[in-house]
Amino acid sequence: MLKQRIITGVLLALTALLGVLLLPSTGFAVISMIVFISLAGWEWANLTRFKGDSPRSLFVISLLLVGVIAYRWEASHWGLIIIGVLWWSYALTLMVRYKRTQGVANQTWLLPLSSFLVLIPAWLALLELHSQTPVLVLYLIFLVAIADSGAYFAGKAMGITKLAPELSPGKTIQGFKGGLFGAGLWALLAVWFFGLSFENAIIFILLSLLVAALSVAGDLYESLLKREAGEKDSGTLLPGHGGILDRIDGLLAALPVFTLGLFIVGGIDV
Repeated sequence: MLKQRIITGVLLALTALLGVLLLPSTGFAVISMIVFISLAGWEWANLTRFKGDSPRSLFVISLLLVGVIAYRWEASHWGLIIIGVLWWSYALTLMVRYKRTQGVANQTWLLPLSSFLVLIPAWLALLELHSQTPVLVLYLIFLVAIADSGAYFAGKAMGITKLAPELSPGKTIQGFKGGLFGAGLWALLAVWFFGLSFENAIIFILLSLLVAALSVAGDLYESLLKREAGEKDSGTLLPGHGGILDRIDGLLAALPVFTLGLFIVGGIDV
């Protein structure tokens, strides 16, 4: 399983690298739509109890239709990205209150609806970030991956206090801190690589740490979906990793926050 996981991880990293750097804007938009809305949407439908191919197909078609309309209506991009950030603010309160014995109670309708508030804003944020500076897309992808890996290894070595026992018993506060430490080192390396001024460096590092912390919310929200559905993984498309959602869950929360943060501070000249 570990060997399979490593091979899949390397292939995913190479695919992301080539796609981000070589694809033109339109091609990148199409490919990322397939990943973020079509494939992830199909898995989301499965986790929110859409039974049968026809209901799931209609669910994905609805996501694609809204996504295409939003993509063509460029004036809506930032508004939807802001809605995505606001959704994650609410999702944090939802996850804090979550009890395994109660589930989401009378809010089961929220789980499929939230796909529109998560997948589409994240995809639009990805497109905005790519249109400005493709290398920052790679930076963010690796920031989230390093935070996740740091949390895993720190949690294995020192994990004692559970971070969210009702959602993901394996996550610990010590692991969370380890993830932030790894993200901080990656941000410092990026500051040196980009040659940022002192002021921009401070802003960039603080934003990166905030985004790394919030990427955990994406992971935990997917855990909530899987717990409600009684599933271990979101799918089986990626050997050793599960499904698409299992790989991009952290990015779904990180993308709108990172992209909006850069927009608010007027961008970072890299």
